[in-house]
Amino acid sequence: MEGFVLSNEQIRERLLRELTADQSKAVQSDNRRVLVVAGAGSGKTEVMARRIAWWVGVKNIPKENIVAFTFTEKAAEEMKFRVRYWTGEITQPGEDISLGGMYVGTIHGFCLAKLREFWPDIYHNYDILDEAARMALILRGFNNVLGLSGLRSALGPRTSQSETIEQFITAYDQLHEHNRFKVELPSEVPPYRLGPEERDWCRKARLLTPVGSESAAQAFAVSAARYYSYIRCRRFLDFSTCQTEFLFRLEEDAKLMESLKAQHIHLVVDEVQDINSVQLDIIQALTGEDGNLFAVGDHRQSIYGFRGAKVEIIGKLWNQFKGDPHSEVVDLQENFRSTPHIIEIANRWSDTISPAGGMTTPHMLHGKTDRRDTHPSHVALVNFIERNEEAAWIARAIRAIVPTEVEGARHDKRDGTYRGLALSDIAVLVRSSTDVRTYMEALEDAGIPSVVRAGPDLFSQPEVLFLVAALAISAGIDQFYGSPHNPKSLPNRIRSVLGCSPEPEPVLQESARLLRRSGLSLDREVEERLYFAAEALKARIVDGHVLDADYVSAFRTHKLREFLVNRRPLRRVFPQQIFHWLLSEAEVYRWDTCKGRSEAAMFHLGTLSSLVTGIETPGWTSVTDYKWQIIGLCQYGAEGGRTPEQPLIVKPDAVTISTIHTAKGLEFAAVFLVDVCANRFPSTYARRAVQVPLSGYIVHEIDIDGLSDNDNYDGERRLMYVALTRAERFLVISHSGTRRSRFIPELQDIVNASGGTVTDDAGKLLNEIRHAPLEHKREEQLSTSFSDLRYYLACPHDYYLRKVLGFSPTIDQAFGYGRGIHNLLRVVHSNPVYWAELAKDRAKLEAEIKLMIESGLFYLRYTTGEPAENMRHKGVRIVAEYIQHFADELRELTFEPEKEFETLVEYEYGDGGALISGAIDIVRRDEPPRVTLIDFKSGDLESDTHKQLDEDEIKLQLGIYAVAAKKELQYEPDKGLVRYLDADRSKGEKHELVVPLDSQSIEDAKRIVVNTAMAVRDRKFKCGPLKPGRTGEERCKKCDFIGICGMDAALKYKKQS
Repeated sequence: MEGFVLSNEQIRERLLRELTADQSKAVQSDNRRVLVVAGAGSGKTEVMARRIAWWVGVKNIPKENIVAFTFTEKAAEEMKFRVRYWTGEITQPGEDISLGGMYVGTIHGFCLAKLREFWPDIYHNYDILDEAARMALILRGFNNVLGLSGLRSALGPRTSQSETIEQFITAYDQLHEHNRFKVELPSEVPPYRLGPEERDWCRKARLLTPVGSESAAQAFAVSAARYYSYIRCRRFLDFSTCQTEFLFRLEEDAKLMESLKAQHIHLVVDEVQDINSVQLDIIQALTGEDGNLFAVGDHRQSIYGFRGAKVEIIGKLWNQFKGDPHSEVVDLQENFRSTPHIIEIANRWSDTISPAGGMTTPHMLHGKTDRRDTHPSHVALVNFIERNEEAAWIARAIRAIVPTEVEGARHDKRDGTYRGLALSDIAVLVRSSTDVRTYMEALEDAGIPSVVRAGPDLFSQPEVLFLVAALAISAGIDQFYGSPHNPKSLPNRIRSVLGCSPEPEPVLQESARLLRRSGLSLDREVEERLYFAAEALKARIVDGHVLDADYVSAFRTHKLREFLVNRRPLRRVFPQQIFHWLLSEAEVYRWDTCKGRSEAAMFHLGTLSSLVTGIETPGWTSVTDYKWQIIGLCQYGAEGGRTPEQPLIVKPDAVTISTIHTAKGLEFAAVFLVDVCANRFPSTYARRAVQVPLSGYIVHEIDIDGLSDNDNYDGERRLMYVALTRAERFLVISHSGTRRSRFIPELQDIVNASGGTVTDDAGKLLNEIRHAPLEHKREEQLSTSFSDLRYYLACPHDYYLRKVLGFSPTIDQAFGYGRGIHNLLRVVHSNPVYWAELAKDRAKLEAEIKLMIESGLFYLRYTTGEPAENMRHKGVRIVAEYIQHFADELRELTFEPEKEFETLVEYEYGDGGALISGAIDIVRRDEPPRVTLIDFKSGDLESDTHKQLDEDEIKLQLGIYAVAAKKELQYEPDKGLVRYLDADRSKGEKHELVVPLDSQSIEDAKRIVVNTAMAVRDRKFKCGPLKPGRTGEERCKKCDFIGICGMDAALKYKKQS
């Protein structure tokens, strides 16, 4: 009823409807501190979302005082959707639904956001250094700036480079994760120029933490201080450093600490069983002695002890909260995911796990009463003689569950109806990624597509080895290196998968043979051309030769031919560009438009492309760096690489093959837990002592022993529990060989006692499967941005290659220029009157802008020398001209620079919507709430060509910003202004575009967003460009992915050119 105002009691009723008694107890608890022990499938995300809505609607807590920490970005997106739904349910009529200033995301994301917010002049242009980029940066500086060769010598003559790096990273991270890292930096600001200035500054840093007196510890101290200073120079913080950096700054700023306490933050922490010591320090800093904490976790699912997570923390909280009158522990027992047999197996297995800190946790109960077991053979433990026999049967079993493209095993939906399962509802889970290939080959032989999400086992896929071999040849690498004792090392993977020596040429040949065997299109002529392209690149990059035009004429890629015959001396190379050239010569476009195995191969190559971006991320790659960058790619990718999280919305229609760690947080209708064999599960590596270059008391203080499993293999038992609880309806545990895992006898008794089947005869399993019309489990939400939507609107297949498969474009040397300009203008609009006064004197104005640049606010990570200086000079000119031209505006009005937002655009019919994130360059406060939205276009550099927008795209961009300004910021946007900063006004070039933001324009933008999101949801990707480029040229001409695209428009363009 329009105008109807919800009472407090009605809000309570809405937030508690259809909850169990325990869920309701957790949501409405009046205690300041609540620990929710949430079993698998217990609806914890729903409970956390409703608890937040309870704070907002019942307790009237301001949204900006609420913080929610999730373990992953994917979990954060899911949480945001649920929070928005429930705050929408209790929002009074006429009010917009928004998260306000609420933070929902990872802990390290929060720390970086607060560093940027509280200390913008230092950290505003800092980024997170992910694991692949970190490895590339360490390898780049191993022998020089980081001084790690000294640590390697101190560790002993038989210590390899990879072992040195592993020990260094472990020690460095553990110091940070226990908040024990203290360093003294030079007094000067970190230099903004790459090269000698940077190296000299880093070498002055000193580690203050006492790490021991032994030679290895002293060498570590030198390298640790230099590494920290090096990432600060490059304007990076890695995951562990980001957290201690925030705490360090906060502890130094007593006034800010007091203001945080006065804010009375209400904090939700998900997956509290997997936090570490420094994260607990952050939680305590935010909540203080009398703050509000709602912690959710399950000690049975703590699986990251090897990374430093402390399951003891949840035990400590449990004991504290049990004995505190202002605290409470709530157990969520109902499992709404699995059938009774699966729940019983998991319950009995949990009894074998030692409780954390003496916790007593009741068994799970069956919560979804209409999800029943239909036959004992659907939950089973089965033994095979050999692994190949096991793998072949699993392929047949999957075909029994999904026999055709139109029907699958019957499975109940949330609304009580049924659907047929698809291949994407099935997972093959392994303890370790080293033997995934066996199962993938079996599925290939059966014609079943699969996607490997098993982290480093990406480097066991022949299509990946094929391209990695080509990259290695191009870098002049004669042999792949790695520990013979580590089954994940690349040489061991090569021997296992290909059966050849770990040298690039035979690897390329054998992987090509396997690809042909799998049915992928790969002519021998293409194989030979790829090899010669890689050799030609080696001649140009490594040997410095300029090739003859006739020699390179057989290559398909025009830009590759240009590169090989160019006579200019090479100073730098672009690894991603080289990778794309090799993909083009390998003719992978033939795989692009096919389903099944071809789509899986493209997904794996897209993931490899993301890793290649990682090695480019730390900065530009010199000719001499290139070899070490590819070595780093091979080493990290084979031993530690992880498949990045994919968007919520789409995934290839294929069986998932994954490690258990990667599957955490996911659920599948059918789970095959394979290879539960001796030495593999539990892993023999789990209890090995971790070596670090530290000595003395610090080793015990940061609990290095805690990185290894205990005598009961509790870490491995928790991992088994996670695997068991991923399954909804079908669960098959399998093993092979004569040597049995120590877990098998226990599992046999448990499966038998739980109503399942234990057998050596797989023919007795998966009987009486009833089928229904196949229906994909479809996500209704899409988390995206204007940039992503713009790719789809220009070319749906570009979006598919970029956002679904994960291919990355090349990082251009001018990358970061536009960001630098925006950063300078952020400072200007933060203190507009000051800069307006400076506009009267151009010399003083430019001098002040140069001071900002010298402080690091205009940082160019990917170029140096004359090109970098030219960009800085141009930046000074552009910003000075802007200030002088808009001096009156700066003097008379107020501004909010770089207003980040997330706003939900809901579908017109049905649940869900598109969650759009972005940042408005400037909100100009004309007559609040009336505002103008300003967007800057920084110049006509090559790096901006793929970002240049036509006027329709600009109108959509500003329209989306207007939606966010109204819903999230409570403003009334009057118009949008696009300011072209490098326009020459004397020549009459357009320097400003006015975009109306009336109600119709905003509705038009919302309609486009919804239609695009629904097209993405429905996987409408097999379509080429929908419109020409900005200046009317063929869009394929400047496409980042022209070499790998198999759409008709791309093939036609390539044929013509």
